[in-house]
Amino acid sequence: MRCTDKFYLSGRLSLGIKAGADVVSTGETKTSQENPSVPRYKKLADILQAEIESGVYLIGARMPTELELCTRFNVSRFTVRAALRRMIDNGMILRRQGSGTTVVSKSPKTMFIQKLNSIDELLQYSIDTQLKVKSASPIALDAKLAKIIGGKVRESWHKIEAIRYLDEKSPICWTDIFVRPEHRELVDRIGEDTTPVFMVIQKEFNIIAEEVTMALFAGSMTEKKAWAMGVKPGSPTLVIVRCYKDKAGRVFEVSISEHPAGRFTFSVDLLRTSNAD
Repeated sequence: MRCTDKFYLSGRLSLGIKAGADVVSTGETKTSQENPSVPRYKKLADILQAEIESGVYLIGARMPTELELCTRFNVSRFTVRAALRRMIDNGMILRRQGSGTTVVSKSPKTMFIQKLNSIDELLQYSIDTQLKVKSASPIALDAKLAKIIGGKVRESWHKIEAIRYLDEKSPICWTDIFVRPEHRELVDRIGEDTTPVFMVIQKEFNIIAEEVTMALFAGSMTEKKAWAMGVKPGSPTLVIVRCYKDKAGRVFEVSISEHPAGRFTFSVDLLRTSNAD
């Protein structure tokens, strides 16, 4: 994938929310069932979560079907689907057409779901997270990086290694940021607040991001990155490459973010633009 590949995306932004610890393994809640203000789908999700945590449903096991849950709890299919969606967003179950619903985690995972309709909405990603720099150094592009960035082999850039956190204990991704040598002094500004790098460049050097191109693909964690992210080496990742271009079409920043499975979701809605027959 290259910086010239374009994606026009929209979606929704939300944070994975850990279900309240007000449930017991018998399927009865301590408080949520007694509280009429709690939606029925949340009550159901809390019960199913408690059953997974207590071992009623093991990792890799299939959950009951929608119809079976409707019958068991005397609720509508809409309520069941909303409850399962909540558990999917929490990273506890996975649904696949033809394969049913499978348990993939015993407890909720910290997850970030990004919405993107415009360049301005890239700001939200930074506002809701914190980037912490681990190292920075000059590099010469190898053939692989040159292809991703759209630069030339042995071209000089400045590489910044960082980890992005949802909170102090919840790393979302490992990010390698590449900026041009003349912008290397901005390293000291990264992480001071939630201002994204491309906005720091705009403020310090008056370079405006007129276009952002993105590429998404599957990858795996190297040993160095895996230990920093708290996962096993070789674990699957979602890799997102973002290339920022100025008015002349010149790339001035590239970020390569590697998200361990279950920690980030990019949600896309596709809208019909014409009434094709």
